[in-house]
Amino acid sequence: MSALDGMDVFGSGPHSFRAGPWRRSVQRRAFAGLDGELTLDMGMRSRPIVQTGRLQAETATALRDLIDAIEAFIDGQPHTLTDNHGFTYADVLVESFEPKSPLRKGRGFFCEYEVRYRESA
Repeated sequence: MSALDGMDVFGSGPHSFRAGPWRRSVQRRAFAGLDGELTLDMGMRSRPIVQTGRLQAETATALRDLIDAIEAFIDGQPHTLTDNHGFTYADVLVESFEPKSPLRKGRGFFCEYEVRYRESA
C-alpha cells in the first residue's frame, strides 16, 4: 500500500511511480597555460519522482476533500513517500499535484492525476 507520511491518500484507485535519475553536480574549471581542465565534484543533488493514477470517491464532495488532503502536502516540508511496492523515499518534497482530467461520474466520481516529487540526496 502506498502512503504519504503514513496517510493512505492514494488508495482509492490505481497508481504508479516513476523515479528519475540521481543528479551529481560537477564544476569544471580551465586555467590559462594548463592542458585539460580541473573537475570539482560538488556531490549528489536530487532526483524527480512522478506519480500518476486515478482518484475515486463515492461523491464529488468526497473526491474534492481527497484532492484537498493531497494538496495540503505542498507545504515546502520534507515528507516520507512509500510506493505501492513498499519502497520508501525519505526527504521528499511535494512539488505539484495536477488533476489531468475533469471530475467524471461513473461508478462514483473519479479523475486522473499526476504528482511531482523531488527527493533530496
